[in-house]
Amino acid sequence: MINVTNVTEKKKMAEKWKYIGTVLLPTDLPTGVLDEWKATLKGEQARILASLTSKIANESEFQDRIADASSDRYADFLATVGSGWDAGVVEMKQRVKLARQYTPWKTGVDNAFKVGGYFPDRVDAKADKLKLARYVMGAVGHRASVGGSFGVWNPASVGVLLLRGDTRPARYFDANDSFSGTLENVCDAVKGRLIAPSILAHAVYGSVMAKFANEGALTALRDSIISGANTVIDDLLQVALDATHLGVGYDVTYVLSWYGAGDNVRITVIDTHP
Repeated sequence: MINVTNVTEKKKMAEKWKYIGTVLLPTDLPTGVLDEWKATLKGEQARILASLTSKIANESEFQDRIADASSDRYADFLATVGSGWDAGVVEMKQRVKLARQYTPWKTGVDNAFKVGGYFPDRVDAKADKLKLARYVMGAVGHRASVGGSFGVWNPASVGVLLLRGDTRPARYFDANDSFSGTLENVCDAVKGRLIAPSILAHAVYGSVMAKFANEGALTALRDSIISGANTVIDDLLQVALDATHLGVGYDVTYVLSWYGAGDNVRITVIDTHP
């Protein structure tokens, strides 16, 4: 498993290149994002209605695709909760109650999504909840923005792009980014392309969940999240590397760590040669 100590030890070895970037948490979304999201979602009202009513056209389909499907999955969960629960009774209550809900469900869908429905008003009322997306954007960036916390690419994305030898992120580096050495692609041409999105997804997961945990003063959980994310990322990276960088003496790491001075996750990527 990769950890922060390993990153420190790499300094004693031959580093082909190294990137360090700290994830930031901007105070708000980029200009226009919220308005664009509201307009886009409102424009989908008719399509949402058509999709719902085509998939669930009658009570029988509701029973099969929503009620029974949900109850079956709930039963799987109840099988894991232990003897302290009366699982059979709990499952029965859920099945019976949900099986009766077709008419309320259909009424709610019509009231929300038919012409004149309340869907647009609810979009406006709940729009501020989208601001939680800044946690993700702080890690990955926002392609329509240049400068500030919402650069085109932020550290989680930068690290993955650099692994594949992509020189574009360097054009947008700022004081939050540090790069040294000579960049090279370390990934297999096919596997790298397929695995890189999974590395990015888990880096974002680790960054966002660690920040949430830190905000709740759950520092042990924060560090556990980071450690777990690093283990998964390292496993994925070993699949993505090309034959050269899987060779003896080569080592490539993509590591999350908690950076107290920045009050957020720091991402360090190192390409080490023998």
